[in-house]
Amino acid sequence: MGQPSGRNGAIDLKPMRVRFIAAGALFWLSISAMALAQGGRGGRGTPTPTAKASAPIDLTGYWTSVITEDWHVRMLSAPKGARGRIPFNAEGLKAVMKWDPAADEAEGNQCKAYGAPGVMRQPTHLHISWQDDNTLRLEADFGTQTRVFHFVPPPQGGRLDYVSGAYVPPAQPKMDTPPGIASSWPGYSIAFWNVLESQPHVDAGGDLTVRTTHLKPGYYWKNGMPYSGGAMLTEHFRVMDLPDNPPWIVLTQIVDDPEYLSQPFVVNYQFKKLPDGSKWNPTPCVAK
Repeated sequence: MGQPSGRNGAIDLKPMRVRFIAAGALFWLSISAMALAQGGRGGRGTPTPTAKASAPIDLTGYWTSVITEDWHVRMLSAPKGARGRIPFNAEGLKAVMKWDPAADEAEGNQCKAYGAPGVMRQPTHLHISWQDDNTLRLEADFGTQTRVFHFVPPPQGGRLDYVSGAYVPPAQPKMDTPPGIASSWPGYSIAFWNVLESQPHVDAGGDLTVRTTHLKPGYYWKNGMPYSGGAMLTEHFRVMDLPDNPPWIVLTQIVDDPEYLSQPFVVNYQFKKLPDGSKWNPTPCVAK
């Protein structure tokens, strides 16, 4: 079959160009259809994996806090007015000096230093377990506190738009809190996994992000260092494996509180895994 000729016997490339463009369009339409059919991780045709099944790290078990710094103000109650590196603004500094442990006890507020931003600082043991396939339960024996992490789907991976050549960033998960949630010491926590897929020379892994709101006003420290009811706590839980040693949790806490802080308050804590629950010792909250 001869090549189609144009004027003066020259080869007419227009039909070939049309066929090439059509073939390319069909190829990309096929790729798009496959992506839509898969619907991301797990595929649209299959159920979305539960938080428990898709966990990139194992946080379950018993853990003990490792006091590597500020021992004198974590194992003991700090004196009134001692605030370390907490970046209080003018209103926060005023609130610092209003601490009255006797008044807290009289009002039944002995647990003000055991809310979500404070309890992880305490010399406590943790027990972490799955309450159900999409809810993680964290218990602290110091003050007998329980936090519950409600999982949402993780961020969807970014992609390159081959039409415009622009990179589309990953869609962030919805962090909507159900209506009617009352404020409490543990607050209401929404969680999602950040998953690192296996790559050449890089092992698969990830970490846990938790955002907590609806907090009752409380204390970072047991000497009355205050956070307001409008504070938002963001936490990142990572697991660190050391050779010939039990795993450690490395926890980063970030508190945003425009009422009392001049900038976000960032602090790190560590917990070491225990072989069992033999050291678990629930104790009540104390004001001082």
